Amino acid sequence: MIAVLGCQGCGTCSRVCPTDAIIREGGKVVRIDASKCKECYDCVKACPYGALIVMD
Repeated sequence: MIAVLGCQGCGTCSRVCPTDAIIREGGKVVRIDASKCKECYDCVKACPYGALIVMD
């Protein structure tokens, strides 16, 4: 599971997500659709602000 904390709205994560699992509203990430996420963590690695965090 990926938690969203402090999204700055840059859009980098949604551009690298291969499954379009990132749900954005008002320019910011509001959640990750778990049914689409394949847990590749490309979004976490790409976020320049560290706003996406892997939760165990």
